[in-house]
Amino acid sequence: MTPLMNIEQMWRDYCNFEQMSSKAAAKRNIDAVSRTYVHSKRASAELESCTRGLIRGATSVPLLGTVQEIQQLKIWKQFIAWEKRNPTRTESNALLVKRVLYAYEQCLLCYSHCAEIWYEAALYLQRASETGNTQFKERWAEEAAMLYERATTISLSNSPLLHFAFADFEESRLKFDKAEAIYKKLLEKKDIQPTLVFVQYMKFSRRTEGIKAARNVFKQAREDPRCSHQIYVAAALMEYNISKDKAIAYKIFELGLKKFADDPTYVLAYLDHLSHLNEDNNTRVLFEKVLATMPAEKTKEVWDKYVEFESNVGDLASLLKVEKKRAASMRGNSKMDPSQCREALLLVDRYSYLGLIPCSETELKVMEHPCAAKVDLEPASGSSGLQSTRAKDTIAETSLSGNISRPDTSHMLPFRPSATSGVGMNAVPGGHFPLPSEVAYLMSRIPPPQCFNGPFVNLNELVHLIKTSDLPSSLAPGPPDRPGKKRRAEGRDDSDDETQSSTAPPTNDIYRARQQKRAHTVNSS
Repeated sequence: MTPLMNIEQMWRDYCNFEQMSSKAAAKRNIDAVSRTYVHSKRASAELESCTRGLIRGATSVPLLGTVQEIQQLKIWKQFIAWEKRNPTRTESNALLVKRVLYAYEQCLLCYSHCAEIWYEAALYLQRASETGNTQFKERWAEEAAMLYERATTISLSNSPLLHFAFADFEESRLKFDKAEAIYKKLLEKKDIQPTLVFVQYMKFSRRTEGIKAARNVFKQAREDPRCSHQIYVAAALMEYNISKDKAIAYKIFELGLKKFADDPTYVLAYLDHLSHLNEDNNTRVLFEKVLATMPAEKTKEVWDKYVEFESNVGDLASLLKVEKKRAASMRGNSKMDPSQCREALLLVDRYSYLGLIPCSETELKVMEHPCAAKVDLEPASGSSGLQSTRAKDTIAETSLSGNISRPDTSHMLPFRPSATSGVGMNAVPGGHFPLPSEVAYLMSRIPPPQCFNGPFVNLNELVHLIKTSDLPSSLAPGPPDRPGKKRRAEGRDDSDDETQSSTAPPTNDIYRARQQKRAHTVNSS
């Protein structure tokens, strides 16, 4: 019943085993399980297809985000999804859950540092306990809690993601004490940034115990020097949305402003809150107060927000006044590019709205506007200077096809990465790429590198030695002579040939020595 590799051979062995005793009984027994074999054979083929290329013996190490890791996780997810489709067509829901959980456990042997696999496995058990048989409901819920416990204790003890999911799971089971213990356990770790933990802990306390408990969590967060400005924003907005008290939210924002007045992100969050309350005067006061104390290199986003605010709620005189102040501040900033302070660029910022730009992309490039490379132009009726995204893409395609030479891709080989290397394979990230055919043929003809263990010659030193050595004249390079034949050079006469032919043979002439030895043997016989 279990899909396995090479199941056909197992079926043949089983049939031979049954036929060893009685053929009648063998036929009856084989017919009884033949239908199961057909299902298992089909499932085995599907299993082999969806797990092709899977490396089951990989060592579990912290994820590096390599191409091979992504490919292997993709194959594992295909295998798990295949198990969830019930390929064996079993009618037992408990057996199906057991098979899927076993597939998750196999994957975790190789990727125990992947939070996604832990969460999906626990979530599968959680949903099975909610919709499955009441007999296994409590058991599967406890197994899901054990999975979360294993993940947050061993492999991913510093993962806020799994701790938050674990706490929500315990909260859904109305086990508030266990959920609170998870948050406290995570806050005890010294090598994490606790701001997000405090934010989620504060939301949990508000859901389970009310606004007063959430305020106590905010008090703990204020005493922790590692916390950043987000905790103040979360606490202020919670007071405004839950208790409906604008005064408390205002006090929390002001308290955070004493500590994070030079942080543009916090200041912009405070400004957004005030603008939503339609408190224009308080918003202007905050703008002037922050811009007077914040370092000039951090004020660009605040100035842009100030100009947008005056454009929406102020008159033209106040808008021009703010733009003048912004231009003076940007020119006085030594770290700001002077070309970005031109009046034309500031004019574009004044009339832009929600992605609509008052000029074409070409004009933006000519003016060297910062958003020229990433602007998303939207269609606007009645404005000839605005271009739609479709028109922009058409212009870009025309420019590319007319002015840029493109490579000939007809001779390029498709990239088919392989997990195993062989002769004629070039290792690249994610697999091995085939070499050109000529190089691959040469590499297949020569011995592999492991066959040669030395000695290794330093070619540079060898060439230098040959160049600097004083070689004797007898070893000087020249055209080789062939025995028994004469070299005829242009300009030589017959006398030269006769003189050359009358020269005595060399003493080490191997050819003549062999001829003399053969003649001596014939005469003696």
